Amino acid sequence: MEEFEIFQSLRNSTHYVAVLTSDSSENAQGVRDSQNLVPLTRIPADGHLHLGFDPQLATAAIADHGFYAFAVTVEPRDGID
Repeated sequence: MEEFEIFQSLRNSTHYVAVLTSDSSENAQGVRDSQNLVPLTRIPADGHLHLGFDPQLATAAIADHGFYAFAVTVEPRDGID
């Protein structure tokens, strides 16, 4: 099954970049070789939403420019607002 490779920025812990595992383009390889990014996880390209990640938006962005950059911010909560 196809997957998204997720990389995290070394400079900003809320910034991430995704590429498809099957993508061997120059842009995807540039993401993998970047000294500013570290591999974090993989997410199945199954079309299902994941916390902070929309595979449909990622697929469209990758088709346009070879990668998908996104940010995720998590705020702890105590109880119900």
